[in-house]
Amino acid sequence: MPSAIEQQRFVVHIDVLGMSALVEKDPELAWSLLARLVEARKDAHSTSLTFLDTAETVATPQHVHAVTFSDTIVLFSRGATLNDLRTILVMATQLLSKALHLCVPIRVGIAVGTFFFNLDESMYAGPALIEAYRLGESAQWIGIVTSQEVYRRASEAKLQSGSSEVVSPAEIPVDGGTKPGYAINWPVILRSSIAAPLPVTAEQVYQGFAQYFGAFEALDPRTRRKYENTAAFMNASPA
Repeated sequence: MPSAIEQQRFVVHIDVLGMSALVEKDPELAWSLLARLVEARKDAHSTSLTFLDTAETVATPQHVHAVTFSDTIVLFSRGATLNDLRTILVMATQLLSKALHLCVPIRVGIAVGTFFFNLDESMYAGPALIEAYRLGESAQWIGIVTSQEVYRRASEAKLQSGSSEVVSPAEIPVDGGTKPGYAINWPVILRSSIAAPLPVTAEQVYQGFAQYFGAFEALDPRTRRKYENTAAFMNASPA
Protein backbone atom coordinates (compact mmCIF):
# COMPACT_ATOMS: atom_id res chain seq x y z
CA MET A 1 0.00 0.00 0.00
CA PRO A 2 1.37 3.48 -0.84
CA SER A 3 2.64 5.39 2.18
CA ALA A 4 0.87 8.54 3.34
CA ILE A 5 1.91 11.64 5.21
CA GLU A 6 -0.75 12.55 7.76
CA GLN A 7 -0.92 15.67 9.91
CA GLN A 8 -3.24 18.45 10.98
CA ARG A 9 -3.29 20.93 8.11
CA PHE A 10 -5.24 23.79 6.60
CA VAL A 11 -6.94 22.64 3.40
CA VAL A 12 -8.51 24.82 0.70
CA HIS A 13 -10.93 23.61 -1.99
CA ILE A 14 -11.46 25.89 -5.01
CA ASP A 15 -13.68 25.38 -8.04
CA VAL A 16 -15.01 27.40 -10.96
CA LEU A 17 -18.67 28.39 -11.13
CA GLY A 18 -20.41 27.07 -14.25
CA MET A 19 -17.47 25.03 -15.54
CA SER A 20 -19.32 21.76 -16.21
CA ALA A 21 -21.92 23.45 -18.39
CA LEU A 22 -19.22 25.38 -20.25
CA VAL A 23 -17.24 22.19 -20.97
CA GLU A 24 -20.34 20.60 -22.50
CA LYS A 25 -21.17 23.73 -24.51
CA ASP A 26 -17.73 24.83 -25.72
CA PRO A 27 -14.72 22.69 -24.70
CA GLU A 28 -12.17 25.03 -26.29
CA LEU A 29 -13.55 28.04 -24.43
CA ALA A 30 -13.58 25.99 -21.22
CA TRP A 31 -9.92 25.12 -21.80
CA SER A 32 -9.01 28.79 -22.13
CA LEU A 33 -10.82 29.51 -18.85
CA LEU A 34 -8.97 26.66 -17.18
CA ALA A 35 -5.66 28.11 -18.41
CA ARG A 36 -6.56 31.38 -16.68
CA LEU A 37 -7.36 29.52 -13.46
CA VAL A 38 -3.93 27.89 -13.56
CA GLU A 39 -2.35 31.29 -14.18
CA ALA A 40 -4.11 32.63 -11.08
CA ARG A 41 -2.87 29.67 -9.04
CA LYS A 42 0.72 30.12 -10.19
CA ASP A 43 0.63 33.83 -9.44
CA ALA A 44 -0.75 33.35 -5.93
CA HIS A 45 1.66 30.50 -5.20
CA SER A 46 4.84 32.34 -6.20
CA THR A 47 4.81 35.03 -3.53
CA SER A 48 6.76 35.74 -0.37
CA LEU A 49 5.03 37.19 2.68
CA THR A 50 6.55 39.33 5.43
CA PHE A 51 4.61 39.41 8.68
CA LEU A 52 4.96 42.87 10.18
CA ASP A 53 4.54 41.79 13.81
CA THR A 54 7.39 39.27 13.66
CA ALA A 55 9.38 40.61 10.67
CA GLU A 56 9.49 37.01 9.44
CA THR A 57 9.47 36.38 5.70
CA VAL A 58 7.76 33.25 4.42
CA ALA A 59 7.97 31.85 0.89
CA THR A 60 4.48 30.58 0.02
CA PRO A 61 5.68 27.42 -1.85
CA GLN A 62 7.50 26.31 1.30
CA HIS A 63 4.29 26.44 3.37
CA VAL A 64 1.58 25.48 0.88
CA HIS A 65 1.22 22.71 -1.71
CA ALA A 66 -1.02 23.43 -4.70
CA VAL A 67 -2.66 20.67 -6.76
CA THR A 68 -4.98 21.07 -9.77
CA PHE A 69 -7.57 18.53 -10.95
CA SER A 70 -9.51 19.82 -13.97
CA ASP A 71 -11.29 22.97 -12.70
CA THR A 72 -10.55 22.21 -9.02
CA ILE A 73 -7.57 23.45 -7.05
CA VAL A 74 -6.63 22.00 -3.67
CA LEU A 75 -4.21 23.87 -1.44
CA PHE A 76 -2.85 22.41 1.79
CA SER A 77 -0.37 23.69 4.33
CA ARG A 78 2.60 21.83 5.74
CA GLY A 79 1.14 22.10 9.24
CA ALA A 80 -1.38 23.99 11.33
CA THR A 81 0.74 26.71 12.92
CA LEU A 82 -0.14 30.40 13.02
CA ASN A 83 2.16 31.08 10.05
CA ASP A 84 0.47 28.26 8.13
CA LEU A 85 -2.90 29.87 8.87
CA ARG A 86 -1.72 33.31 7.81
CA THR A 87 -0.14 31.97 4.63
CA ILE A 88 -3.15 29.90 3.56
CA LEU A 89 -5.57 32.80 4.15
CA VAL A 90 -3.40 35.22 2.19
CA MET A 91 -2.88 32.78 -0.67
CA ALA A 92 -6.57 31.94 -0.93
CA THR A 93 -7.46 35.63 -1.00
CA GLN A 94 -4.77 36.47 -3.53
CA LEU A 95 -5.86 33.58 -5.73
CA LEU A 96 -9.43 34.92 -5.65
CA SER A 97 -8.15 38.38 -6.51
CA LYS A 98 -6.10 37.14 -9.47
CA ALA A 99 -8.94 34.90 -10.66
CA LEU A 100 -11.37 37.81 -10.66
CA HIS A 101 -8.83 39.96 -12.52
CA LEU A 102 -8.64 37.21 -15.14
CA CYS A 103 -12.46 36.88 -15.25
CA VAL A 104 -12.59 33.44 -13.60
CA PRO A 105 -15.49 33.08 -11.12
CA ILE A 106 -14.47 30.84 -8.21
CA ARG A 107 -15.80 29.79 -4.84
CA VAL A 108 -13.56 28.64 -2.02
CA GLY A 109 -13.86 26.56 1.14
CA ILE A 110 -11.21 26.44 3.89
CA ALA A 111 -11.01 23.93 6.75
CA VAL A 112 -8.44 22.56 9.17
CA GLY A 113 -7.97 19.00 10.37
CA THR A 114 -6.57 15.63 9.43
CA PHE A 115 -5.31 15.35 5.88
CA PHE A 116 -3.37 12.56 4.18
CA PHE A 117 -1.35 12.89 0.98
CA ASN A 118 1.14 11.10 -1.20
CA LEU A 119 2.54 13.43 -3.84
CA ASP A 120 4.24 10.66 -5.80
CA GLU A 121 0.95 8.79 -6.29
CA SER A 122 -1.26 11.91 -6.46
CA MET A 123 -3.31 10.66 -3.50
CA TYR A 124 -5.18 13.12 -1.25
CA ALA A 125 -7.82 12.44 1.39
CA GLY A 126 -9.02 13.41 4.83
CA PRO A 127 -11.86 15.00 6.80
CA ALA A 128 -10.40 18.49 6.29
CA LEU A 129 -10.65 18.11 2.50
CA ILE A 130 -14.25 16.90 2.71
CA GLU A 131 -15.20 19.80 4.96
CA ALA A 132 -13.48 22.37 2.72
CA TYR A 133 -15.25 20.87 -0.31
CA ARG A 134 -18.66 21.01 1.34
CA LEU A 135 -18.16 24.56 2.58
CA GLY A 136 -17.14 25.84 -0.83
CA GLU A 137 -19.58 23.86 -2.94
CA SER A 138 -22.66 24.72 -0.88
CA ALA A 139 -22.06 28.48 -1.07
CA GLN A 140 -24.01 30.20 -3.83
CA TRP A 141 -21.64 33.07 -4.60
CA ILE A 142 -18.12 34.09 -5.49
CA GLY A 143 -16.36 34.09 -2.15
CA ILE A 144 -14.38 32.28 0.53
CA VAL A 145 -16.15 30.32 3.28
CA THR A 146 -14.21 28.97 6.27
CA SER A 147 -14.97 26.43 8.95
CA GLN A 148 -15.78 27.52 12.47
CA GLU A 149 -12.39 26.26 13.65
CA VAL A 150 -10.53 28.34 11.04
CA TYR A 151 -12.54 31.37 12.17
CA ARG A 152 -11.76 30.62 15.83
CA ARG A 153 -8.03 30.44 15.17
CA ALA A 154 -8.01 33.60 13.04
CA SER A 155 -10.02 35.46 15.68
CA GLU A 156 -7.80 34.19 18.49
CA ALA A 157 -4.75 35.40 16.55
CA LYS A 158 -6.48 38.77 15.98
CA LEU A 159 -5.88 38.65 12.22
CA GLN A 160 -7.19 41.90 10.80
CA SER A 161 -7.26 43.98 7.64
CA GLY A 162 -7.40 47.56 8.84
CA SER A 163 -10.10 47.58 11.52
CA SER A 164 -11.94 44.55 10.12
CA GLU A 165 -11.43 40.89 10.93
CA VAL A 166 -9.90 38.86 8.13
CA VAL A 167 -12.44 36.11 8.87
CA SER A 168 -15.79 37.01 10.37
CA PRO A 169 -19.27 35.59 10.95
CA ALA A 170 -21.47 35.89 7.85
CA GLU A 171 -24.76 34.75 6.43
CA ILE A 172 -23.68 32.29 3.74
CA PRO A 173 -26.04 32.05 0.74
CA VAL A 174 -27.05 28.48 0.00
CA ASP A 175 -29.81 26.89 -2.04
CA GLY A 176 -33.07 27.87 -0.42
CA GLY A 177 -31.80 30.85 1.60
CA THR A 178 -28.86 31.54 3.90
CA LYS A 179 -27.20 29.87 6.87
CA PRO A 180 -24.89 31.24 9.59
CA GLY A 181 -21.23 30.66 8.85
CA TYR A 182 -17.86 32.33 8.45
CA ALA A 183 -16.20 34.03 5.49
CA ILE A 184 -13.05 35.90 4.56
CA ASN A 185 -13.75 39.64 4.21
CA TRP A 186 -12.27 39.72 0.73
CA PRO A 187 -14.10 42.91 -0.39
CA VAL A 188 -12.37 44.74 2.49
CA ILE A 189 -8.97 43.12 1.98
CA LEU A 190 -9.06 43.73 -1.78
CA ARG A 191 -10.80 47.11 -1.66
CA SER A 192 -7.99 48.94 -3.47
CA SER A 193 -8.11 46.49 -6.39
CA ILE A 194 -11.87 46.60 -6.92
CA ALA A 195 -12.36 48.98 -9.83
CA ALA A 196 -16.06 49.75 -9.43
CA PRO A 197 -17.19 51.97 -6.56
CA LEU A 198 -19.62 50.41 -4.10
CA PRO A 199 -22.46 49.66 -4.17
CA VAL A 200 -22.21 47.35 -7.16
CA THR A 201 -24.95 45.52 -9.01
CA ALA A 202 -25.06 41.84 -9.90
CA GLU A 203 -24.66 42.85 -13.54
CA GLN A 204 -21.44 44.70 -12.73
CA VAL A 205 -20.08 41.70 -10.83
CA TYR A 206 -20.92 39.44 -13.75
CA GLN A 207 -19.85 41.54 -16.73
CA GLY A 208 -16.32 40.11 -17.03
CA PHE A 209 -17.67 36.56 -17.14
CA ALA A 210 -20.13 37.14 -19.99
CA GLN A 211 -17.43 36.21 -22.53
CA TYR A 212 -17.70 32.63 -21.22
CA PHE A 213 -21.25 32.23 -20.00
CA GLY A 214 -23.31 34.63 -22.14
CA ALA A 215 -25.50 37.60 -21.28
CA PHE A 216 -26.58 38.09 -17.68
CA GLU A 217 -30.23 38.24 -18.73
CA ALA A 218 -29.94 34.78 -20.30
CA LEU A 219 -28.70 33.08 -17.13
CA ASP A 220 -31.08 30.80 -15.28
CA PRO A 221 -32.44 32.20 -11.98
CA ARG A 222 -30.23 30.00 -9.76
CA THR A 223 -27.07 31.14 -11.55
CA ARG A 224 -28.12 34.81 -11.47
CA ARG A 225 -28.62 34.55 -7.71
CA LYS A 226 -24.95 33.62 -7.27
CA TYR A 227 -23.92 36.99 -8.68
CA GLU A 228 -26.67 38.80 -6.79
CA ASN A 229 -25.39 37.18 -3.58
CA THR A 230 -21.83 38.22 -4.42
CA ALA A 231 -22.90 41.83 -4.97
CA ALA A 232 -24.85 41.82 -1.70
CA PHE A 233 -21.80 40.57 0.23
CA MET A 234 -19.56 43.17 -1.36
CA ASN A 235 -22.00 45.97 -0.60
CA ALA A 236 -22.48 44.86 3.01
CA SER A 237 -18.74 44.80 3.77
CA PRO A 238 -17.55 47.65 6.00
CA ALA A 239 -15.63 50.44 4.34
